[in-house]
Amino acid sequence: MHTTVIEGRRGRVSRPPLRAQVVVVTGGSRGIGRETARRFARAGASVVLLARGEAALTETVEGIIAAGGVARGIVCDVTDAEAVQAAVDQIEHWFGRIDTWVGNAGVLLYSALADTTPEEFRRILDVNVVGQLNGIQAALPLLRRAHGGIVCVSSAEAVVAMPLHGAYAASKHALDGTMDALRRELKAERAGVSVTVIRPAVIDTPIYRHARSRLQHRPSGPRPHYHAGAVADAIVYAAVHPARTIPVGGGALLLSVVQRVVPRGLDAALGRFGPALMHTAEAAPPQVGNLAGPLHDLEQRGGLPHRGRGSVTTWLRVHPGWRRAGFAVLLLAALAPWLRTSAR
Repeated sequence: MHTTVIEGRRGRVSRPPLRAQVVVVTGGSRGIGRETARRFARAGASVVLLARGEAALTETVEGIIAAGGVARGIVCDVTDAEAVQAAVDQIEHWFGRIDTWVGNAGVLLYSALADTTPEEFRRILDVNVVGQLNGIQAALPLLRRAHGGIVCVSSAEAVVAMPLHGAYAASKHALDGTMDALRRELKAERAGVSVTVIRPAVIDTPIYRHARSRLQHRPSGPRPHYHAGAVADAIVYAAVHPARTIPVGGGALLLSVVQRVVPRGLDAALGRFGPALMHTAEAAPPQVGNLAGPLHDLEQRGGLPHRGRGSVTTWLRVHPGWRRAGFAVLLLAALAPWLRTSAR
């Protein structure tokens, strides 16, 4: 059922088609994880969702099955290494293998670093970094056997840290460093396991409504806001076409370029305008959020002031044929005056 693993000149690894894959998605009951699981299932993959909240997990699994997909759910907190290992053992019992592991579970905190408690900082790292590591360590034996792929959902804040997101940005910087080391270790052992990091911009998901916040206004993020489907498209693409990093959203791509080219200019701009971009004008009390456990909430939107939209740059990234066609059209348009002159 699996294709032969071949390292080409560019080090690309062949992957089985989605209809032949067993895919695991952590944080699979809401937002990016939910949309990703639905798209994998529509493509014919067998999907297993891991999440803390049983109600949202059950609703998502039942919805996928009702639409004709193959899905199962396991209630699991990724910070509990033993529970994650037990989940992987159960998946092996069900399907015998794992082809793609999508590490997506994460939590968010809105707080100035001066006000962030050590316990909050550790909890962010525990979920966003150690939780990812727990999943990878448990799944690696199966991924090695399948010559599978790891898709890690990081953030544009792994490159561009926003004010009031210090702990979250620190976790995503740490996560990207962890994935870099893992990728190189797997290459050194010729494991045939790919590692792709997804870096979304601001995505309209429940993470904003569920964030712990010390703000006196409703949490938000800099525009443009994108819908979860844009990230899901990148994840599904990476499961068949491994890439090193895929940014999601032109806004994330632009900020990353500015960070690398003029970091002091970005310091000045975000120091002046950044905090105001992190909330709306609507007054709201501080919120406890879901750092300690899941919230009983089935709403799938993030409460952002603008509904998420699609990303043209991401769509072109995951549709290389159309991207090449677009470049060809632009090249022909640029050469048209010269061609007309030469034909005379």
